[in-house]
Amino acid sequence: MLVPSLTRRAIGVLSLVALIAGCARHDAGAGERVVCVSKQINEFLYDIHAESVLVARDLTSIYPPQITKLTSVGYHRALSAEGIISMRPTMLLTDGNFGPDAVAAQVKKVGIPIVTLTPGSTPDSAQVLMRDLGQRFHHERQADSVIATWNADMAAALADTVRWDKGPKPRVLVMHMGQIANNYLALKRGTPADQLIRWAGGENAVDSVGGMMRLTPELIAKAAPDIIIATDVGFDRLGSADKFAAMPGVAETPAGKNKRIHRIDETELMYFGPRTAASLKKIAGWLHP
Repeated sequence: MLVPSLTRRAIGVLSLVALIAGCARHDAGAGERVVCVSKQINEFLYDIHAESVLVARDLTSIYPPQITKLTSVGYHRALSAEGIISMRPTMLLTDGNFGPDAVAAQVKKVGIPIVTLTPGSTPDSAQVLMRDLGQRFHHERQADSVIATWNADMAAALADTVRWDKGPKPRVLVMHMGQIANNYLALKRGTPADQLIRWAGGENAVDSVGGMMRLTPELIAKAAPDIIIATDVGFDRLGSADKFAAMPGVAETPAGKNKRIHRIDETELMYFGPRTAASLKKIAGWLHP
C-alpha cells in the first residue's frame, strides 16, 4: 500500500510543480511570438517588462536601444510578408498604420492573426493602450506602476511650464522626414507634437489641423518659424544645426537666421508615453532659454 500512496503524493507534487510552472509561463507571455510594427506599442512592451514576447520589429522601432537587436521586418508602411512569416509569429501586432495591403492578405492567408490595437493619440488613450497590453500579456501590475509614475512626472512638468501660459509665444515648426517619399513633412495642429509645443508655451507655425503636411521651401519660408524642431532622421542626414539652417526655405526663416534649430528623436514627439514629461521640459527649455 506504500507504493500507491507514494505514487499519489509524487503525482500531486508533480502536478503542483507543473501548475506553478504553467502559471509562470502564462505570466511571462510564454509561447507568444510577436512581430510588432508599432513604435508606441513596442516601447510600451519594454516599459511594462513584457518585451520577451517580441521576436521582430519594424524599422522605425528603435527605442529603447536594445530593441534594435531584434530582427527588422522593414518599414511599417512597406513591410515584407516573407520576413514576417519567417519569424513564425503567433501574431502580427499593429496600431493600424502598416502596409501594403497585399502583405496583410498574405500574412492572414498563412494563418497568422493580425491584432490591431488603437494607438494612444492622447495621454489618456495612451494609458488605455498600456493597460490593454498589460492585460493581454499578463503584466497588469507593471503597467499600473508605470502609469502611476508617468502621471506624477506629467503633473510636475505641467506645473513647471504653467509660467509660459502668458506672454509671447514663439512660432515652432516641427519638421519630420517622410522615409518613403524622402521628403520633409510638417506636423500639424492636433497632433501629439502640437500638444507638446502648446504645453511648452509655443505656437505651431502650421495653421492646418491633423496629421502631416508635405513641406516645400516656399511653405517653410511662409510659416516663418522662430524655432525649428527637426526629428532625428531628417536632421542627421545633414549632420548639424548650421547645415540644417542653410536649407532652402529654412535659411529665410527667423529660426534659420538665428540658428534656432533643435534635434529630437521622433519617438519623443509622435506619441505620448512615459517619456513625455522629460520631452516637454526639453522643448520648454528650447522655447524659453
